[in-house]
Amino acid sequence: MFRKIINTFGTRLLGAILNFLIAVVISQTVGDVGKGEQALLLMDITFVLIFSDIISGSSIVYLAPKHNFSKIVMPAYLWSLLIGLFSIVMFPLVGGEITWTLAANVGILSVLSSLASVNTSVLIGRERVNAANAVNLWQPVTLLLTLLVCYYGFGMLNLNAYIIALYVAYGGSWIFGIILLHNEFKEFTFYSFNEYKVVVKDLFKYGILNQSGHLVQFINLRLGFYLLQRYVDTGSTGVFSNAVALAEAVWLVSRSIALVQYARIANSDDLDYSRRLTLDLSKICLAFSSLGIIVLALLPACFHQWLFGPEFGTLPILIRILAPGALMYTLSIMMEHFFSGIGRYQMDIYAALCGLVFTFALGFTLIPRYGIYGAAITSSVSYAANAVFMLIAFFRKGNFRIVDLFISKKNISEFVQIIKNQYNK
Repeated sequence: MFRKIINTFGTRLLGAILNFLIAVVISQTVGDVGKGEQALLLMDITFVLIFSDIISGSSIVYLAPKHNFSKIVMPAYLWSLLIGLFSIVMFPLVGGEITWTLAANVGILSVLSSLASVNTSVLIGRERVNAANAVNLWQPVTLLLTLLVCYYGFGMLNLNAYIIALYVAYGGSWIFGIILLHNEFKEFTFYSFNEYKVVVKDLFKYGILNQSGHLVQFINLRLGFYLLQRYVDTGSTGVFSNAVALAEAVWLVSRSIALVQYARIANSDDLDYSRRLTLDLSKICLAFSSLGIIVLALLPACFHQWLFGPEFGTLPILIRILAPGALMYTLSIMMEHFFSGIGRYQMDIYAALCGLVFTFALGFTLIPRYGIYGAAITSSVSYAANAVFMLIAFFRKGNFRIVDLFISKKNISEFVQIIKNQYNK
C-alpha cells in the first residue's frame, strides 16, 4: 500500500505542477478575463459530470471487485452518453448566455471525460492504482502541450484553444484506459436485461448517494465563481479561480492518499482496521498540508504578478483568507473516503449540506458587497463547516478524540520503519 501511495502522490504532484503551468500559460496569454472564461467552461463540464457519475463514477470503485467487468462497463458507458446528449439540449435552455455550439462542446467533452473515468474507476477498484495514475497523468500533459501549440504555434488566443486541448486530453485518456484494460475488453460479454438490472441497481444505489453529496459540494466550492461573474465581472472570476486552485493545492496529499485508502477499505471487511488506517493517514495529510499552506501564504504579491500577470496582485490576500478552511478540509477528504469505502455515501451529503448553509448565507451577502474578498471568506467558512461535520461523525463512529489527530512518537517510529522496509526491498 505504501508504494501505491508514493506512486499516487508522485503522479498527483506532477499533475498539480502541470496544472499549475497550465494556469500560468492561460493567465499570461489571455489575461484574467480569458482565465475566467476557462474556469467557467471547466465548471460547466464538471457540473455535467456530477450527473454522469451517478452510474459512471466512484461507485464503480466500490463495486468493481464484486461484479463482472462487462456488467459494469456497458451501463456506465450508455449512461455517460445519455447524460452528455441531455446536457447539450438543456444548457442553452437554462444556461442563459451559453450558445448551442458551446453546449455541444460541453456535452461531448463531458462524455469523453466520463468514459475515461469509468476505465480508471475499474482500475482503482481492482487495486491497479499505478495504471490508473498513468491514465490520470495523461490529461495535464497533453492539455499543456496542446495549449502551447494552439497559443504559440497557431496564435489561437481564445477559448477555442482550450476546448481543442480538452478534446485531446479527455479523448486520449479514454483510449489509454481501454488499452490498459484490453484483456477485459477482449473478453467483453453481453448479458440479459435482468442481469444488467441488478448491477445498475447497485450502481445507482451507491452512485446517487455519492453524487448527491458531490452536487451539493460543487455548489459549496464553486458557487462563488458564478456569483462573481454575476455581481462583479469575468476578470474577478479568473483571479479568484487561481487563488482557489493554489489554496486547494494543499489537498494534493489528502487526495493522493485517499485514492489508495478508498480502494483498500472497499476491499476490506475489517471496520476497525479501516478506522485506524484512516486516522493514521489523516495525521500524515495534516502535517504535510500544513507545511504547504504556510509556504503558499508567505508568497508575496510581486511573485504572483510576475508569474500570472499584473491583474493577479491580490492573490496573496485571497490565499491567506482561504488557508484556514482549506487546511481543515484536508481532513474532510480522508473522512469522506472512509465513509464511501464502507458504503455510507450519505455522510458526504450531510457534510456538504452543512457547508451549503454557510455558502448561501454568506455568498449572497458578502460577494455583492465585498466582491472577490467576500467570495474567499465564503469559501473558507464553507470548507471549515464541512470538515467539522465530518470530524465529529468520524470521531463518534470510532470513539476517537481530537488529540488522536496529533502525531505521536509511535506514529513517527512506525512511519520511519515503513520507509526503511520499503528501502530495503
